[in-house]
Amino acid sequence: MDFTLSEERKMLQETVGKFFNSNYKNIDKRSENVNLPEGYSKEFWKESSDLGVISALVSPKFGGLGGSGEDISIIFELVGKSLCVEPFLSSAVLSSTVLSSISNPRNDLITDIIEGNLLISFAHCEMNNRYEDHYIETNAYLKNDEWNINGTKSFVMNGDDASKIIVSARINGDVNDRHGIGLFLVDNDQTLKRPYNTIDGYRSTELTFEDLKGELLAKDENALKCIIKANSAGALALSAEALGIMQICFDLTLDYLKTRKQFGKSIGAFQSIQHRMVDMMLEIEQVKSAVMLASSTFETDDLTRDKNISAAKNLVGRVGKLIAEETIQLHGGIAMTWEYSAAHYAKRLIMIDHLMGDSDYHRDRFKLLSNS
Repeated sequence: MDFTLSEERKMLQETVGKFFNSNYKNIDKRSENVNLPEGYSKEFWKESSDLGVISALVSPKFGGLGGSGEDISIIFELVGKSLCVEPFLSSAVLSSTVLSSISNPRNDLITDIIEGNLLISFAHCEMNNRYEDHYIETNAYLKNDEWNINGTKSFVMNGDDASKIIVSARINGDVNDRHGIGLFLVDNDQTLKRPYNTIDGYRSTELTFEDLKGELLAKDENALKCIIKANSAGALALSAEALGIMQICFDLTLDYLKTRKQFGKSIGAFQSIQHRMVDMMLEIEQVKSAVMLASSTFETDDLTRDKNISAAKNLVGRVGKLIAEETIQLHGGIAMTWEYSAAHYAKRLIMIDHLMGDSDYHRDRFKLLSNS
């Protein structure tokens, strides 16, 4: 198989890479963006739209320029290398995937997302939900031809700054039923918000709905299918982001081992250290292969897509922990300082394992899908 990128995707990789590097020159610049009121740079977000970065994450069927698994992987690998905190995942991947997967796609809202004029967050995670697509406690009921939503979503990325929220809620049935699920679009100005920063510096929010009016987007089988596809797209994006972070961690560690001296020579000259670096390199290559497979089959049938994405996400979780630990240990004390970038990369790598399903969840999911 030929794994080389097409000329168009090479141009995408090069252009977006230069753009991210010019705006995320060092860890201090990232810290500035994290400390902004929104938790990210609105100026950079708008510039990303103007350059077509957001459009590259959306299919041409809905006004974008990309949207394939390869496009998502290219963009998010660069997101990982830059530790970019803008809402590419929450709005450009998760929300746009839902809006494009419903029976009557909302091209108007997708266009606003692509143009950088609208931020939409996807609210699905709940306190008692262990990554399951169908476990939903938030409920919705119909009154006077209007849908009313009650409940709490515990982890909504960029949920404090989003203008609108896509909410999963249960219309009928038990909390763990695969039927009776609805997806609703709500205005975020009427929600109760508790924003907070995660350990890796990203912004998230706990949202509470009290008889909040919502517009029904999808229900039952279509709603569940949209949730599964959005979460799969998010897991692929996070896997590619983790790959970019692992490569930076390896390069940072290698450079440090070449310059740090002990007993009169660089510590990278010691054989035991070299063996650990080789192990890191081999594990990263395995992750690269898994991400490539998942991205290349993203637009195939649902079973193949989800199985390969779960395989990649499981590997990312296991290898990510190894890379984060080795990066910190091989650097020593300097890796724990706020001014040095290694700790920030390591924290994000660990956090990625707990987003869109951890390694244990995706191991079990892969087994289940393999027996389907």
